Amino acid sequence: MAPRLASLAALLGACLLLAAGARPSAPRGVAPRPRRPARGGASARALAVRGGDTEDIEYDEDDEPGAVASLLASLPPTLRVHVVSVVAVTAVALTGVLDPNAAFSLDTYGTVARLQLWRPLTSACFLGEPSMGSATSLYLLVKYGKELEAAVGSEPFAKFLVLQTALLAFAGGATGVPFTANALITAVIYACSRLEPFGNVQFQFGITLKYWMLPFGLMVVEMLQQQSVAAVFPHVLGILCAHFHHFFAVVWPRLTADAESAAPKAKTAKVGRKLGSG
Repeated sequence: MAPRLASLAALLGACLLLAAGARPSAPRGVAPRPRRPARGGASARALAVRGGDTEDIEYDEDDEPGAVASLLASLPPTLRVHVVSVVAVTAVALTGVLDPNAAFSLDTYGTVARLQLWRPLTSACFLGEPSMGSATSLYLLVKYGKELEAAVGSEPFAKFLVLQTALLAFAGGATGVPFTANALITAVIYACSRLEPFGNVQFQFGITLKYWMLPFGLMVVEMLQQQSVAAVFPHVLGILCAHFHHFFAVVWPRLTADAESAAPKAKTAKVGRKLGSG
């Protein structure tokens, strides 16, 4: 179990480093830079008065925070909670105490009749055992989750994740999809692509796509990697659920606002509160 947890920590650190654009710390095997010889006379007394030479200060590497902890702290709050939940669910699955396919998957009867209310949450957080596929999914979650939360704010992003988790639990339970974590990541990417749909974004192999095409391009790549058309179905669910939110949070308020502004004031009546996350 220890090698599995170590590989999970390594994958998490690598994904966070790539997504945050941070530079890795220097290896511990590298010899430290030699210190300059101590100065004497008036210069030494002057340095002592102003606090000493900063280049001669020795830093203890053991006092520095870990790379994973530092990068987690750099994440926005809502995304940080979601990433920690993904790692926690995966760590519990790797202990072998529970079978994730039986304990963490969607089960509508168990959720409603037996009050197993954790199933929609664990289904939306479990990416499978540590692998290149789960590492890529975690990297995409961090990269586009940071961009979306920075654009809309932490509270609307949290509402978006809660709504998508509920919609995907309903759709996944109805269609037989046991885990919705990849569908949720696709929903985040789709919502992020709607911020600037006609902007250019770099895809694999140096291909440039319009931003609205990105979730569909990733879906095609997933199908080719899995060598199965069925692999695209969770991504289709994610796109549909995210578009449902986008329509009622963005498109419908604009349509109603345009209709109210175009209609004569005597015939304009408020129907009720507009739907939306923000």
